[in-house]
Amino acid sequence: MPKKKASEGVPPTDMTPMIDMVFQLLVFFILMFKIVDPEGDFSIKMPIGGGPGDGPPPTSIIVRLHANSSGHMTDMGVGAHVFRNDKDGNGIQEMRKYVRQQLGSNGPVTAAATKIELDCDYNLRYENVVKIISVCTGYVQDGKVIKMAEKIEFRAPRAKT
Repeated sequence: MPKKKASEGVPPTDMTPMIDMVFQLLVFFILMFKIVDPEGDFSIKMPIGGGPGDGPPPTSIIVRLHANSSGHMTDMGVGAHVFRNDKDGNGIQEMRKYVRQQLGSNGPVTAAATKIELDCDYNLRYENVVKIISVCTGYVQDGKVIKMAEKIEFRAPRAKT
């Protein structure tokens, strides 16, 4: 059998630069990875559509969210309690304590039976709604997620008066 001639004109391929680039990309993505807070599994019912649910009606908590003309949350209300929001988020922290006291792990109702109704101004920014959902639905204690509410409904948004 005749010997194959080595093809001339084709230089050998050096894989070192490609491997270096792959490792650089790997290190870049590892360093840029940002771990986020655990998010809950929200059962959200929007105001339009849907019929009555099965079983007894759940305990309902109405949270009123007010926004200024630029869409930033100014204050929150749970029943007769009003929490003023400031740039440091003190109102949200006060509301978190109040809701946790009312619905925490030793609260009067279970998470499956609790329904949160959000009554928002029309121009309220979405990020504020997500913060309030996180405050009302649960918290993390000793690395374990404690659920306080599982059902979330939105009332029809209202224009600022």
